[in-house]
Amino acid sequence: MPKYDTNAAGKDGASLTSSRESSGEPEDHIATFSRNILERGDSIIYAIVGACFFLGALFALVYSFWDFGTLLVASNFLPGKLGGAIIQFVSDLLLVLIIMEVLSTVIHYLREHATSLRPFLFIGIVSATRGILSIGARLSVGGERVAPQEFTTAMIELGVNAAVILALGITLRLLGKLLSD
Repeated sequence: MPKYDTNAAGKDGASLTSSRESSGEPEDHIATFSRNILERGDSIIYAIVGACFFLGALFALVYSFWDFGTLLVASNFLPGKLGGAIIQFVSDLLLVLIIMEVLSTVIHYLREHATSLRPFLFIGIVSATRGILSIGARLSVGGERVAPQEFTTAMIELGVNAAVILALGITLRLLGKLLSD
């Protein structure tokens, strides 16, 4: 059984002995081994998920440009169709931003082994903004042919998305003040 220097200190000056060792109880080697394996496995899975998010964002970005080019050619640069193509392109780019924000959360976890609430608030705000753009595009393409029930539903969706942006923005502001205090 290996011996440990009970007088050794870590980088921060804290003792390297565990609470079990300092209380006189023997260290549980199985628990330590299991914890190390699970922590490494956790990091490996996060790394794989992060790589998948990166590839997904890259493919989504390439698809956004390809789709935008296709819509531009199909629209013959007519103002009505051109506006729809631009709104779709911005919506696709916002999706890429959402994926990248989730990726940054994974990177932060791999670096710090802790999660943060702030990126998820940004994701919610960007998602609600994307929803507003989507509704705007749907209504602008429909023009005057939009049925009254569809218009009412769209206005409710716009209101809900605006309320989500406002609530998440306030939460982000309060969280920022809380963290800075």
